[in-house]
Amino acid sequence: MTTTVTRDGRQRVIDAALAQFAQYGVEGTSLQMIADAMGVTKAAVYYHFKTKDEIVLAVVSPAIEQLVLTLGEAETRRGRATRARAFLSAFVDLVIGHRVLLTLLYDDVAVLRVVRTERPDFDQIADRISAVLVGPDAGPAEEVASAVALTGIVAAAASPDFAELTDAELGAHLLDAGLRLIAPRRRR
Repeated sequence: MTTTVTRDGRQRVIDAALAQFAQYGVEGTSLQMIADAMGVTKAAVYYHFKTKDEIVLAVVSPAIEQLVLTLGEAETRRGRATRARAFLSAFVDLVIGHRVLLTLLYDDVAVLRVVRTERPDFDQIADRISAVLVGPDAGPAEEVASAVALTGIVAAAASPDFAELTDAELGAHLLDAGLRLIAPRRRR
């Protein structure tokens, strides 16, 4: 019983932290704010996490792990176009399922600082994603297109301008836009 209560308490901290981070940013959120949002003392938050960085990592780790799995699956596909489509399709699903979280991961420099400190493989993950989308020997133009596709997907998914679209409709548009951005350019 204690394990379930502890796990539930930990998840409550993560959920409250995500809501506070989304509203105030990581730097603008204190442990006291997280505790207040939960209706508990700051000591209750400290019971589960010793630092705000630990909370940040707990908030973003599930999405990062899903991203790594998605990337690994895409890397097994034959042909760059097939790998790129497989990755972008799964990435769009991930983004739609975790809009607030992925927006934080892409937009909040404090989150990136924590992730890069705690996940030394994070930059390698980014390199692997680029290789899947535009190939390992891509030039600056292709790498920029890849970065624009990924950040654009995240930004568009989080935009209230598209709130009237169903997840399926938004996902189809995001995938189409992402694929157009990374499509190989024809030589003239």
